[in-house]
Amino acid sequence: MKISADFLDARPRLARPLAGALWSLALAGALGAAWLAAEVIEMRDARPQLEVRLARLEAQAAGAPRAELPPPVELAALRERVHALNKLSGLRGWSTTQLLDWLGPRLPENVHLVSLQHRAREGEALLVAESPSAEALTAFLLRLEREARFDEVLLSKQGTANAPGASAVQFEIRVRWKS
Repeated sequence: MKISADFLDARPRLARPLAGALWSLALAGALGAAWLAAEVIEMRDARPQLEVRLARLEAQAAGAPRAELPPPVELAALRERVHALNKLSGLRGWSTTQLLDWLGPRLPENVHLVSLQHRAREGEALLVAESPSAEALTAFLLRLEREARFDEVLLSKQGTANAPGASAVQFEIRVRWKS
């Protein structure tokens, strides 16, 4: 009696991909270890320079004159005065960068901002927008009116561009922030 057996079919089909994944993982681990070793060497080389800088800064701090703080009552009064001055001179709306950052994605495709006069202390801005179609400007004006952070949005002027032969429409829009 003869028994014939084939053991090649007994291996799972995923052996080669699994071995490839394990080799890739081992390679990634070796690269990560090499990168960490390089970083450790770099930090070790930078340590003497950092120690010299730290010693220099500690010497400067030790040589600096120490000023005594006023009593807590005077500090509280000073904080109140500074708060009152900041409230008087502070901005009532967005900064110019905040306004431009907000306007950027909200301008329709064919609407261009021609000018911007931002009065941060008064909490208002004057925008001049231009487009070949009045419908796009109207959509932009409605988008401004729907913004919850604006107290009022007014169309102060409507006209055409000053350039000869231009058929663009301009809207002058006054925007005021809620206080």
